[in-house]
Amino acid sequence: MKWDEGLTDEQKIPVKHIGTHARLLAGPGTGKTLALQHHVAILIDEKKISPDKILALTFTRAAAHELHTRITNILDPQQKIPKVATLHSFALTQLLHNIDRVDTIPKPLRIADDWEEIYIINEDLKTILGYKLKEVKEKFSLLSADWQTLVADESEWERKFADPRFLGAWQQHRKIFGYTLRSELVYQLKRALERVGSFQFDSEYSNLLIDEYQDLNRCDLAIIAFFRDRGVQVYCAGDDDQSIYGFRYAHPEGIRRFDKEFRPFTPLTLETCIRCDREIINLALFVAKLDPLRIEKLLKPRENAGEGEVRLLRFKDQDDEATGIATICKYLIEKEGYLPNDIMILMRGDRNGLYSKIIRDRLLFKEIPIKIQESTTPLDSSAGRYLLALLRLSINPNDNLSFRTLLMLKHGIGDQSILSIYEFAQSSGDNFICAANSICENPTLIPKVGQRICDSVKEIHEIYEQYSPRIQELNAQKNQAKFIEFLSQFAAEIIKEDEEREGILEYCVNLIRETESETIKDFLTSLSSINQRIEQELATDKVNMMTMHKAKGLTSKAVIIIACEDEIIPGRQEGGDKVGDERRLLYVSLSRAKHFLAITYCNQRTGAQMHSGRSSGTPFRDLTRFLVDAPITPINGKQYLDEIAAR
Repeated sequence: MKWDEGLTDEQKIPVKHIGTHARLLAGPGTGKTLALQHHVAILIDEKKISPDKILALTFTRAAAHELHTRITNILDPQQKIPKVATLHSFALTQLLHNIDRVDTIPKPLRIADDWEEIYIINEDLKTILGYKLKEVKEKFSLLSADWQTLVADESEWERKFADPRFLGAWQQHRKIFGYTLRSELVYQLKRALERVGSFQFDSEYSNLLIDEYQDLNRCDLAIIAFFRDRGVQVYCAGDDDQSIYGFRYAHPEGIRRFDKEFRPFTPLTLETCIRCDREIINLALFVAKLDPLRIEKLLKPRENAGEGEVRLLRFKDQDDEATGIATICKYLIEKEGYLPNDIMILMRGDRNGLYSKIIRDRLLFKEIPIKIQESTTPLDSSAGRYLLALLRLSINPNDNLSFRTLLMLKHGIGDQSILSIYEFAQSSGDNFICAANSICENPTLIPKVGQRICDSVKEIHEIYEQYSPRIQELNAQKNQAKFIEFLSQFAAEIIKEDEEREGILEYCVNLIRETESETIKDFLTSLSSINQRIEQELATDKVNMMTMHKAKGLTSKAVIIIACEDEIIPGRQEGGDKVGDERRLLYVSLSRAKHFLAITYCNQRTGAQMHSGRSSGTPFRDLTRFLVDAPITPINGKQYLDEIAAR
């Protein structure tokens, strides 16, 4: 494929740029990512830059996979593909590449995943410190914030930390279990780059491409600056209007300052939205322009764009809203010819299924299939965790978190017994597995529960030693097909329930193929940098319902945004630039729609929903402030349902 195939004349201009740092600033649906991938083809085919010298970074695993696939399709089939990664997976890869030089993290480098953070680390620290679980989460949020904002670089940071006792307890726990948190990965890379003179990247990069640049926080930006200062040419694409990750301290100022921090610099733009119809663009731009600090940029519809349909629908309460949404979905499918997966339903949040459950029930009642995006995966079930722990232990018999997981899930060892092992490890200076083995050799070290611990430890050793030789042999072969075949057999041996096993296998196989994992170790490494809070697992045959944050980077023929009430968006997010974050989040959500956009809100919310949002405990709701003066008139939801019924 030629480098310019499939590009508009407008898109060819930023694609061809070579010679300076560049910022491609463009709104939604204009082809930023398309330009980025074709720019890679220019670098390789026209400028003859070796793929080994090109690095492309993006924000989510799904986005990285899509970018990698598209670059593969553009380049010659025999051409090597540059490295495409998320910043977290890149940090992990580089730390692993330099693990013998880095002394600030436990070795071997083992990333605690979401499940382990929730059910092991948080729970342990709650018990150790006598804190409430909410307090533990708050302390970890503070710790993560200090890494992401680089407060952790300040002198005597540990002494100044809001809760030094918590920090000390966590550092002790981290040492005993030998893990690194995913939220510290990029900070640890930055720290290593600054302090380890012999640190070496896995390749000598000359060109760095970054998608969604507006989503980088101070720590992320410090990594990019490191490349810049070493002569790497930086080409970024993004949009300050779409900076929505304030919860990880990303801020639109990063992309707004690019022209001042990267010299020489060339500004690049795209102005034509290929995705959205006219009325959708008009409403989205109204919301974007509420920000007086935004970089002014054009966003115009393509020449053949339709008008589109945009509706702002007011319902009495959540029951009427749910019925209305189901009715609209049925109308789109039966009368407009949409497939279920052409429809996306977005919500600000959904703790414990507060919003999704009632809508799911109404859609299913009308026989419309629906998938609700969750923050968990099939691997987070007990059976999935058991399989994962056995794989990890077979690759690394000293994996303390996996050993602990097996004790928790399958061997009846309760919290107090595990705490006894932990306290013994603390007093003896051992890690968790060594402490458990010592107790197994001499159960009297822990009266009452020592023998029970011993029996369980022996059983775990027997189980993973049974599988370890097969897994080690397979891991050395680097053969994806054989890995998948083995995984199916392995799952059949240890997971008895058919439906659960099939769900776990489907998830694993998709991830193995997406990440091009050839070995078990590759697969386990790819799992380490996944952030389920922002990753997407879309259904191809159902209506997809998800939070607004998860919709980033997606598009759909029809989008329905529910609960657009001031009490929900911005809701409680009032401090600093949090309101700005919420406004940008709405802008991103509106601009996911191609042809049909419905926005719903209620006069009141009752029952459990009455206790959501800023005015928790009172039923009355108001339209979000971001749409109060919008160029669209709210209409009664039931009136609209009558209208579409008559079409």
